[in-house]
Amino acid sequence: MYKEIVSVKSVQEIESILFNQADDLYFIENEIKSTENKNVIKSLGARYLIKKCLIDFLDLRDGYQAIEIQEERSGKPVVTVNGFVQEAIADRRIQNIHVSISHSRNFVSVLVVLEK
Repeated sequence: MYKEIVSVKSVQEIESILFNQADDLYFIENEIKSTENKNVIKSLGARYLIKKCLIDFLDLRDGYQAIEIQEERSGKPVVTVNGFVQEAIADRRIQNIHVSISHSRNFVSVLVVLEK
């Protein structure tokens, strides 16, 4: 069984969200470092959207720091969860989290697939 969640936001909207908060609210140090040679807004924006999708699905108030989005050498995003977010994922019997990221000049979109 699968649950698909799609989120699309404009780069301008993402910029507004990210610049109104400290970086460490949404991201861990490794995530920030991984964007050094990329478009920072789009790269962090995609990570923010993935985390937001998971937090909303799990009906949590917070948990951005307990979710890490890394990249394989191929560029494929991989989600790792810890702490209470990991417990919430286990409670819902989610076995795998798959994500896809896409962006254009003006928009960032993510697809999050939760596999039970």
